[in-house]
Parts: sequence; C-alpha cells; structure tokens
Amino acid sequence: ANHFLRLIEQTGLIDSEFARRVKQTPLRFLPRAPSPPIPSLPWQKASNAIRVNLLDVLGVQDFYDLNQFHLEVESTIDVPLQNEVAELFEKLRDSQFLEANGLRGERLLSHGDPAEVVYSLMLWEKTPQANVLRVHTDNLDQPFDLNEGMKLELGSTAKLRTLVHYLEVVSELRDRFLPLTPELLRQSATEAKDPITRWAAETLSHEPGIGLDALLQKALDRSYSANPSEVFFTGGGTHLFKNFDKKENGRIPTVREATQHSTNLVYVRIMRDLVRYHEARLSYDADAVLSDPDNPVRRQMLLDIAEDEAKDALARAFREYRGLSHDEVVSRLLGSRAKDVRQQAILFFAWKPEPQGDPEKALAEWLEKRLRQPVEAQHVRNLVRNYENPRLTLADYAYLLRVRPLELWCAGELFKSPSLEWKRLFERSGEARKAGSGWLFEARSRKAQDLRLRIRIERDAFVRMTPYWKRLGFPFEDLVPSLGTAIGSSSDRPAALAELIGIIVNDGLRMPTVRLEELRFGSGTPYHTVLEPEPAPGMRVMEGAVARAVREVLTGVVEKGTARRLAGAFANPDGTPIAAGGKTGSGDNRFQTVSRGGQIVSSRVLNRTATFVFYIGDRYFGVITAFVPGQQAEEYEFTSALPVAILRLLGPSISARFSTPRLQPQIVG
Repeated sequence: ANHFLRLIEQTGLIDSEFARRVKQTPLRFLPRAPSPPIPSLPWQKASNAIRVNLLDVLGVQDFYDLNQFHLEVESTIDVPLQNEVAELFEKLRDSQFLEANGLRGERLLSHGDPAEVVYSLMLWEKTPQANVLRVHTDNLDQPFDLNEGMKLELGSTAKLRTLVHYLEVVSELRDRFLPLTPELLRQSATEAKDPITRWAAETLSHEPGIGLDALLQKALDRSYSANPSEVFFTGGGTHLFKNFDKKENGRIPTVREATQHSTNLVYVRIMRDLVRYHEARLSYDADAVLSDPDNPVRRQMLLDIAEDEAKDALARAFREYRGLSHDEVVSRLLGSRAKDVRQQAILFFAWKPEPQGDPEKALAEWLEKRLRQPVEAQHVRNLVRNYENPRLTLADYAYLLRVRPLELWCAGELFKSPSLEWKRLFERSGEARKAGSGWLFEARSRKAQDLRLRIRIERDAFVRMTPYWKRLGFPFEDLVPSLGTAIGSSSDRPAALAELIGIIVNDGLRMPTVRLEELRFGSGTPYHTVLEPEPAPGMRVMEGAVARAVREVLTGVVEKGTARRLAGAFANPDGTPIAAGGKTGSGDNRFQTVSRGGQIVSSRVLNRTATFVFYIGDRYFGVITAFVPGQQAEEYEFTSALPVAILRLLGPSISARFSTPRLQPQIVG
C-alpha cells in the first residue's frame, strides 16, 4: 500500500503532507466481504423462473454453472406490469387498502389476517407464433414457485377439465355414429351401456348429419339434477356431495347453467356418466363380471385384488412391527390381552417359535416367560389339547386371536428374525397371503367380492380417462378414482390450468410457450453470439369446435355466473368492452373423521384455496390464485370471489395494453 502511495505522490496527484497522514493511518481489513442487499423474494419470482428455464435450455446443472456464462437474457416479461402486480400483492396485506377497494366483504377478506394470504398470478399473451409469458409472480417470501411447483386442490376449476372431457366424448361419439343409418343409430341407442352414448345415438338418429358445433350446443343443453340427497358409491365408499349455493338444490339445470353457477351435484353426475362411458369400453365386460360368479375375468380380477390387498396388509404390518423387541411385538399384537393365558397359548401354537419336542413343556416355558409366573400343569395340558391341532390354519388362529392373518404371520416372522428385510419377508409370504385372502373366494363372500369389483372397475375407468386429461396438461400421473374428481379431488397446478385455457383460447392448438426472447453470449467480444427461439407450429390437441363451445360457456361465467363481478372490467381505448371468460374454483380443504352413522367426529383444516382461470379478449389468458396453508386457514372464509376481485383491480392496466403492439423484450437480471 505504501509503495503505491509513493507512486501517487511522485506523480503529483497528492501532496507530501496528505501522503504522510495516509501512511500514519493504520489499515484495517474486514473479516469477510460485505453481503450485498438481498431483494425480497417475491420481486425475484420472474427472474428466478427465467433462470430455472435457462438451466433447462442450456443444459446446465445449477445456478453456479449458469453464473459463469457471459450472457445477457431478454425475456418476454412485461416488467412494468410484473412490478405493478407485485406491488398490488404487497398492498393486499394492508387492511386500509382492502377497505378502500371493497375487499372486506362477504366471501372476500372479512376474516383472518390479510398478511398471511399468498397470491400468485400467471399471465400469458397469445401471439400468432406462440404463447408468451408476461407476468409470473407470487408473494410467497420463499424460493418456491406457487404457480408451477405445488400440488393444490383448486376446487371447481376441475369442472373445466370435466366439461372439456364431456364435450370431447360427444365429439368422439359423433365421429363414430355419423356414418350409420338411422336404423343402426336406434339400435346403438338401445344397446348403449352409458347415458352419453345413448343420448348421442338418439340425437343423431333424429338429426342425421348434424354438425359438430350444433351437437355440442345440444350437449351443453342437456339437463342434470342438482339434488344433493343421493348417496353415491365412489372412491371405495359411500359419499354425499353438497352444492355451494343451497338455492341450486331443487333445480335441474343444463350443463351450460351448471358451469356458470358451479353446481357441484350436476358435475358429480356428469362425471358418473363419463365413468360409465369408459367402463363400457374397458377390455372386459364390466356388467358380466359383476353378474356372473363363474366369469373367468371375474375370478382373475379377484385374484389380482386379493394379491394387492395382501401386499398392502403385509407392508403395513412390516412397518408396524419392524425393529420391536420380543415383548413389544407380543404387546403390540395382543394389546390388553397379552396377560391372558389362553391368548398366549394360541399365539404360541400359531407361531411355533421354537422346535417342538414335548409340547406341554415348551408351552409351559413360553407361558412362564411371557406371564412372569408358572401355569398349572393341568391347565397347560388342556391348552395343548385344545390348540395344538394340525387342522387349525393361520386364518383359524387369527380368528381366535382377533387379529388379521397376515398381521399375525408377519409379527411371528419378525419375532423369530427381528432383522428380517422386506424382500425376504415377502418371498416367504406366499402361503400366508393365500391364507389371508382365502375367505374372499368363498360363496358366502359374494357381497364382499362385488364391492371390491365395483371399486376396481371404477378405478380402471379412471385409468382409461387419465390420458384424455394428461393430453390437455393435467400435471399428475393419476386421477383419483372418485366422482369427486369433477369438483377437485384430483388436485391441479395453477400453471397447468393456464396451459389448458391457452389451448382453449387457441382453438384447440397447443402453441409453443416462449419465456426467452433472446440470448446474447459474449457481447463486445469476438465470440458474440445471439440465439432466438426457433418458430414451431402448434399441435392440435382439441377439436376447434370443442374449444369454441367451452369458450362460449366460460364467457357466461363472467357475464352471469360466479365471476360476474369481473363483467365490464376490461375495455378497448374507444370504450367498447373486451369479452372475458373463465372458471372459478374454491377449496376449503379438510381432513375429516366420520362416524359409522355419517357424523363428522373431527375436522382438521389443511389449507384454503381460491382460483380463477381466465381469458381476456383474444390476447391474454392466465390464472390467479389465493392460498392460505395449514391450520390458520380455519380463520378465513374467502372464495373464488377474491381472485376475481383482485383481477378486476388490474383491469385498467391490462386493458391499456390492448392499444399497444406486442411488447419489446425486457432484460431480466
């Protein structure tokens, strides 16, 4: 330091007096470099999403490697609008702002701490070449993307997927029936095993050659009861469903009206018809399986079901008894009966834990060890005579001990070999699995057989349905095999809903999505390289007529349905209204314990969600969500009215963009 100080003095940049004073000043070094200020995570959500996208595009493993690139990125993000949304989400924590903007009303934020609500928004712009991302944000102050990274029950937004599937099925049936004569159509209607097929065949028999658009309108005008009193067998048990608005209970609305007013029972019944449609097209005859006890497919299905149940039961027992001591195994299995002489004797002969010599001596030693006291010899002889019977099976011993056969067998194996691994246990369990499920194949078990077969047939129908949903962006591998899937039981992701509405807005085409406008490598160097997205055609994944029909219904949701508070929120510069549409969804998600009589014994809140998936004119579409996680969700009563009201606040800013050409790319740090 002094060397450079002398050089500076010699050049005349400082005088000798100043140089002397600097030399006398001691140098102090910081122990570490000062940390740069960390911006709030919500303000980084767009750039973080872009950076994650870059990892995939460039094929690098982590952000450290990404940061080594000499790279400038121009994204499609509308930075002014992105910042405005982030500011709005911050303001929504302020009670005064809520009061001033009418957000304290019923089904809004009248209860609960507004600062604990998490909001997210994705906004895409439709262009001739691609869907481009304009806003991607949430106010969760954690490095987690609520739009793309979380599995949420988003309530009645699932009705949108159900509606699309219903209309796709109608379109499929038209393609199948269109070449048939009226006579063959009437025959098809008579032979149909599900209501939708029957209706389609009858309709085409009366109107041969009807166009797809017209047929879809008729499908939307079909009526279903909204009565909530019916008990549905689905998802492995009996269920009662409720309508959000009790005024709907006595109505028989059309599919169109039920979508506009989000009538649950109508959609549960639509889903039941869709399940029946897929059941009728399984690789086996579901009706014959249920009606004919000698049907070979029935027997094979029962064998498969028994094997699945046995494997599940064995796995549960293994988890429960693994790692326990001898005393703990016996105590866990018998509970309060562990001190009962008879129960201990039955357990001894069920397990046969030691090589058998003199059975009376062996049993006496077992009882003395387990009960900590000797048992009279005569009593031991009586127990041997009663329970050392070669005709007693594993199932018999389990019945006498009031436990399940596989649990008894598994506990015994782990009693003998505490370190036994799952693979070896399962390999040994063949005979035990057969013994544990043997009762299911008895003639007197017909009711239990039919119950399991109905569950399996419904599951197979949902397996057949799943590819239809996944083709349109459903983000998970499986649908929950329950009619409740129509109202949200299979969960979703906001980003996946945005993908679906994008397909609908683009008349059934899945257009390429663009987040990165331009990548500039090595600017100002001889290696300067610029990369831009390569144009790609859209892929048809939905009939255009289906997309148009759905769009029309969604417009009704805004004009006269559950999102009507959004009506008139968007306008062109000349004041003419911009049409908007969408589907609302609310999720008050709880884990409830119900008694045998159907009464709720306990209820534990998991979270609360409210979502609106939407389109605005022919240019914008997206999804907005409000979410409260955990037990604190009990304090809130907001519904999908909240995200709809928030989107209305953004109406002027979004409307203003209809008067501008496509935005220029923005640099995102």
